[in-house]
Amino acid sequence: MKFRISITAGIVLGLMHFSFAQGSHISFADSARHHQVNIGAQLVDSLAITNLTNAPTHYDNSASVRLFLNGHFTERFLFNASVKVSTDHTNKEIYDNFYNPSEGVPYNKQSENKRTWDIFTASARYDLDAVKLLAGFDYLSMGPARRNHVILRGEQNNYRPWQDSTSRIYEPAPTPYFGYQFELGPIVYSQYAMKLFEKKNFGKYMHVHRLDLSLPKNITLGLSETALYGSTTEDYPNPNEDADSTGREFEWAYVIPFIPYVFQEHLQGDQDNISLAFDLSVKTIPNWEFYGELLWDDMKSPTSMFDDGWWGNKWATSVGVARDSLKLGSTLWNWYLEYTRVEPWVYTHHKGGGYTYRSYSQSLGTDLGPNSQEVYSEVSGLYKVESGFLKDALFKGTLHASAVAKDTAFGGNITDMHTPESATDKKFLDDKTTLHYVELGGKIEIKPWDWMTFRASYDRYFGDYEGFRAMVGGSFQY
Repeated sequence: MKFRISITAGIVLGLMHFSFAQGSHISFADSARHHQVNIGAQLVDSLAITNLTNAPTHYDNSASVRLFLNGHFTERFLFNASVKVSTDHTNKEIYDNFYNPSEGVPYNKQSENKRTWDIFTASARYDLDAVKLLAGFDYLSMGPARRNHVILRGEQNNYRPWQDSTSRIYEPAPTPYFGYQFELGPIVYSQYAMKLFEKKNFGKYMHVHRLDLSLPKNITLGLSETALYGSTTEDYPNPNEDADSTGREFEWAYVIPFIPYVFQEHLQGDQDNISLAFDLSVKTIPNWEFYGELLWDDMKSPTSMFDDGWWGNKWATSVGVARDSLKLGSTLWNWYLEYTRVEPWVYTHHKGGGYTYRSYSQSLGTDLGPNSQEVYSEVSGLYKVESGFLKDALFKGTLHASAVAKDTAFGGNITDMHTPESATDKKFLDDKTTLHYVELGGKIEIKPWDWMTFRASYDRYFGDYEGFRAMVGGSFQY
């Protein structure tokens, strides 16, 4: 084995946020590089100050150590892994955590104002001549949306004012999965089987298969289907007569390729949460992208999409336009505008928590949840120093604005369960129960060297949520 090492050291003071640079790591490899393992580390520290309507000003300090491992054994077997161990301090009271997935990512309460928690990811891929085999405990995301994925958002996490709580960690969690992928020219077929987490000692599973088609003129079309089911997890008697899934186990029929889930579900008793999704990305014009995602959840037919007479006509969409890589002088600019609409009851199911579109209390789709909408726009500029002591240093500035509406009525929470006594119609953003707010903010990121980064951000809220959130941090990595 040939040993190659690259380490950069430094001292961090104050409120810096430490981060890992791709060019700095420890690497082990043989002389031909058929076998290679890269090891990296990251130290992260940040301080956030939040003051929202009817809540006292509070401070949150989060520090974490992150380790990274990636590489390959032969050209066919590739792997990635990471672990993050975090310590949070706050001047607010931290509530007890009982390690139920419905409480979010588990944490250890160390004191009234301190907690520790950790999270890890791992994935591997083995390339055969006809198929790629996939497995991991990781995040899965689908679709071209930049702000709000409505199909699968992976690890994407946006701060929302209603998430300002110390009772749970509002961060998506990875899930274990296995799958495979076929490629035939412009066609790619992928299929995954996932284990989700809703309640301790209760099974919950999700299957996804997807078809990607690359068309001429740089157009990509995606078609996805999901199936979600599990053991009924309600703590009280479920009022729905057919909600008898107290011992659901893994359904192997969903692992068979090329079978539409909507047909398979009927053969298994018409009891699972099935959704169909489409997404489109058009990059025909250089440096421009027009994109969209559409999720159909339990609709009777495509023509019923705009019929509010039945609660089950549920759909969600994100559409956007983006302009990338616009160079003005020495600065590279990017901009995009995106609109997201999530109808009432989307991601829910009448059988309860074992069938909701979430894991560890976080939506697998957009974090807006059902009965909501957002208009979001962002512009960013990147400047690279071309000479002098800070040659190759990066300065990035971002400005964003959004208008959010979130209905708090029944059917507006992913945990809501429709019963025979519930109304059969639905109301999108009822004026009486909807919260509206506008968010304006900006962020500055400075990377003087590969091994150090500074960040600062400020967000101001107007409307039903009034106040601000400021964050400063830095990073150091090797």
